[in-house]
Amino acid sequence: MVLVKGLLFKLDDVLSSEARLTVGLYHRVAYRLSKRPGGPSLRAALLALLISQEEGAPGTRAWNRLYHDVPEIPRILDYPDFMKLVRRTVPVGTLFQGFRELVQALQGIGVRTAVMAGPYCRLQENKVEALRVEDLFGAVVYTDFFCRDPRKAVSGAIQKLRRMWKPLKAGEIAYIADDPSGDIAAARAAGLHALRLRLPFTRHAGDEPQTDLERPEREFSNVRELIAALCRYYKIDPLTVLPGEWDYYLKPRPWRLMTRQAGRL
Repeated sequence: MVLVKGLLFKLDDVLSSEARLTVGLYHRVAYRLSKRPGGPSLRAALLALLISQEEGAPGTRAWNRLYHDVPEIPRILDYPDFMKLVRRTVPVGTLFQGFRELVQALQGIGVRTAVMAGPYCRLQENKVEALRVEDLFGAVVYTDFFCRDPRKAVSGAIQKLRRMWKPLKAGEIAYIADDPSGDIAAARAAGLHALRLRLPFTRHAGDEPQTDLERPEREFSNVRELIAALCRYYKIDPLTVLPGEWDYYLKPRPWRLMTRQAGRL
C-alpha cells in the first residue's frame, strides 16, 4: 500500500462551516455600519441579513437587499462604497475542533498539508485570513475565479498543487472535500485519493454521486469520525488531537447563538 504523504483539505464545510463564516461576515459588516454616523442599528442590519439568508438570498443578493431595505444605509454611503466595505471586511471564523491539532501532528511526522480555498477573490482571501490557515498549513491553493465548471476549476487547482508538491506522485495525495460532482470527480480523475466529509445542513449534504468517478473511497458523516480515521492511518495518538466537546459545529441555524452575542462584538 502506498502511504499518503500529502493531504489537501477543502476549506468550506470541511475545515470550517461556510454558513458560520457567512454569518460571521454579516456580524462584522453590521457592526461596522452601526458605528458610522447616521448608520442603522446593529440589530436592524444583522436581522435583515439573516432574513435574506434564511429566504435563500445569500451572497450579492443578500447585500443588495440589505442596501435597499434598510433606509439608513443609502444615506451614509453609495452602493459601490458599500460593497467595498463588504469586500474589505474579514469575517469572524474558526476551524472545526481538532483540525489545528491534527495538522500540527501531521506536519510533525512529515505529512504535507494544504487547503483548497475556492475561487480566487477577496471573499475567499478574507476567509483564509479569518481562519489563519496560511500560518498552519503548508500551502493554500485557489481555483480559477472565471472557470464556471467546478470540476475543471478544481482540476486546475490540483495541478497547481502537484507542481508545488513535485516529488509526490498523484497516488500519494488525498483530497478531502464535500462535493461529489466537482471535488471528488476532479480528484479521482487526477489520480488522487478522494475522501468525502458530508456534514448535515451544508450546501452539498444532499448531493449523491451520479457516476463511479464521483464516488469517494470513504465517506464520513462528522468531523470527529474523519479525524479519528486519519489518526489511525498515521498512527497518531488520538488523545493528542481529539477534543472532548463536539457539538458546536452542528448548525441547522448557526446564527441563533450568535445573535445573542451581537452586542458584544
